[in-house]
Amino acid sequence: MDATIRERRKSRKYDFLLLGATGYTGSLTAEYIARNLPVDLEWAIAGRSRSKLEALAKKLNAIDSKRSQPAIEVISLDNSTQLDSAVKDTKVCISVVSYKQVGEVVVRSCIENGTDYIDVAGDIPLLRTFVDKYHEAAANAGVALIHLCGVFSAPQDLLAWATVRKLAEGASSRTKEVVMSVTELELAPSGGTAQSITADSTHHPQALEQARQPWVLSPTEGPQTSESTNCLGIRHEHALGLLSASSFSADQNRALVHRTWGLLNGTSQGYGPNFQYNEYDKVSSTAVGLFRILNAAVLNTVLRFRLFRNIAKRFLPAPGEGPDVEKTRHSRVKFEAVAIAESNGDDRPRAYASFSYPSGPYHTTALFLAQGAASLLYTRSLEGQVIGGCLTPAFLGADLVRRIQEAGAAFKVNLI
Repeated sequence: MDATIRERRKSRKYDFLLLGATGYTGSLTAEYIARNLPVDLEWAIAGRSRSKLEALAKKLNAIDSKRSQPAIEVISLDNSTQLDSAVKDTKVCISVVSYKQVGEVVVRSCIENGTDYIDVAGDIPLLRTFVDKYHEAAANAGVALIHLCGVFSAPQDLLAWATVRKLAEGASSRTKEVVMSVTELELAPSGGTAQSITADSTHHPQALEQARQPWVLSPTEGPQTSESTNCLGIRHEHALGLLSASSFSADQNRALVHRTWGLLNGTSQGYGPNFQYNEYDKVSSTAVGLFRILNAAVLNTVLRFRLFRNIAKRFLPAPGEGPDVEKTRHSRVKFEAVAIAESNGDDRPRAYASFSYPSGPYHTTALFLAQGAASLLYTRSLEGQVIGGCLTPAFLGADLVRRIQEAGAAFKVNLI
């Protein structure tokens, strides 16, 4: 850890500040911290409602009454004085707020107060705003802003990083493409996710169009990309099996992984000049793949219309609600990736990696948020020797991989 960062943190009261702690994802993250992180961790749970925070604190105390209990910080994010007061007393801020409404004020406060930050914001136009407005300021301030560190993006970014690294170390090869398979993932949105999906977009149509471009978050433009599927949107890849171009997070994660590529480009850890990332769902047959593709297309079309979004709201969880916690605790998540070397011929070196976790999507998000924050707190060894900026989960690198493995996740990588 940089000596300047260590010195800056010396007098701070909290190791973690969990903003948005009483929401569905926030509560799961708080419970994960109470069960799994060091008992002497000094932390605070924060939100608008004191009664909800007190109820959560009581629940956390019941999990382990002998550990250090979180302080309660009642914060209205409309009140910059309240927010800044808590943030400047904190080493790492975990933000699970409504990013479209108040995400930017938290990012700005963390930069101004020298506080590292981690979130699960998945709105690409918003992230482009963060990058344009705050990357340079965060880098100059030595503040790490880790975005998209949840189940729908962090495993993919880390798997891409790991397979590229394995090809470089084991085969002395740069990477042409990383192919990602969403192998096991039960989709059931929380209230916060549902609110994001059904909310009226505040972005200009041009920003929405730009968000679909492969290199929208990268500091440099990469090569022209290709999904390498047949005319039906189906692809077969060695070690992964049959894949369909139906992953709902494909565009989001392509932008994220390409940002990792762009930030590491020109360093000793670069992926290669002709790199690209493509993501798919693993399917059992072509028919199933075609059904998935059609279903995704219909859903995306329907959600463009306000009438259908309003209808959907009636059947989706309200903010603070979500899938049954105990039922999803035993619903496995699995992703697989293959990195293909940049070389001629059909027999190109490949690296394979897989990530799995025995609990469901939101439990996996809690794992990544908590362990990602722990990596920033205890180690803070960022890839490419960077000290700050708008970064990706891959910048937590081997330290985060080690932490999630020790926490029960399986993360394997090898040459094939």
